[in-house]
Amino acid sequence: MSRAWLPRCILAGALVAGFLIFAPAARAQDPNSEPRAMTVVGNDSNVRQCSALFAMGDTTDAVVGACTRALTYPRLTHDNAVQINMALGVIHLRRREGDSAIAAFDAVLAVEPRNAEAHLNRGAGMVMIHQPGPAVAEITQALSLGVREPEKAYYNRGAAREALGDLRGAYEDYSTALQIRPQWAPADQELARFVRGRREHLAAVLGEQHTNP
Repeated sequence: MSRAWLPRCILAGALVAGFLIFAPAARAQDPNSEPRAMTVVGNDSNVRQCSALFAMGDTTDAVVGACTRALTYPRLTHDNAVQINMALGVIHLRRREGDSAIAAFDAVLAVEPRNAEAHLNRGAGMVMIHQPGPAVAEITQALSLGVREPEKAYYNRGAAREALGDLRGAYEDYSTALQIRPQWAPADQELARFVRGRREHLAAVLGEQHTNP
């Protein structure tokens, strides 16, 4: 399958203990989602720095270092640990570091195995590292657990299914995303691309029949 045929991938917008996580991958587009600061417990400078830099959309080594050090804070609460690992996963996705992102979401799932948003973002990381089969399974599990924005989950699963060559499944998932959120531009664009592709294929077939009667 050509690179031009592959769809965009939009990752989860996840509300975790007051912490809005939106992870656009290399080709993601959703300007309406913005991160909020996490609730900081205690007086740890690394936790505060991690929160502040993440809220600004920072993806530098500075925010990775701050969030990594924040996880060693002895008074870190369960919720803060989940928030920080989710933030690290999102940051790594933004940096196109799929393996590191998956490791961060694994840390969340180790303590919250039913965290739907962590499963969804983990699936997006698998798409990033070219593992669409496991990504489909992960995103399907996220949907079964209930995600905050299911249209993005269906969109991501559509991307994974398309990468597998399951065009019917991809079309169904993009269609479901658009049913949940009508006139949502990303899903609308993918469906339009499918229709355009079918028309171009039909035109090519008709052209061959015309030149080779």
